[in-house]
Amino acid sequence: MVNTIFKKLLLNFLIFSVFLFFSIFTNNNYTFAIDSLTDKNISGYCSNPNNCVFESWKVTNADESFRELIDILKNTPRIKIINIRDDYLHALATSRVMKFIDDIEIKKSEKGNILKVKSKSRTGFYDLGVNKRRINTLHFRLVDIYN
Repeated sequence: MVNTIFKKLLLNFLIFSVFLFFSIFTNNNYTFAIDSLTDKNISGYCSNPNNCVFESWKVTNADESFRELIDILKNTPRIKIINIRDDYLHALATSRVMKFIDDIEIKKSEKGNILKVKSKSRTGFYDLGVNKRRINTLHFRLVDIYN
């Protein structure tokens, strides 16, 4: 009798602990990363550097590199391009197992041949380096192969 009550209490405690852990380490705001790149003056690149990466790439030709990045993203699995304008691209990347959604944004700078690239997790506090690897892979595929 005492063992069954103890087991039920322990099970309830474990369920509560798991729920508490996920509620603390997930952010349910579901904000888009588009907010920071649409501004003319980008002051705060990433509000949380644990799940967001922002880089500026110097390229030889911004228009050609932008078109090549569009082709790269179109041919990458689990990435869906949402919005393409003359100087801006917004895509969504979905993780394979847990189906987390990350925002990828690319913007051509008005000055010079610079591409501003951002990858940000929509939820969570930490992304285990997924966004950094994604940006590094895009940079490798663009700069190291095409240029």
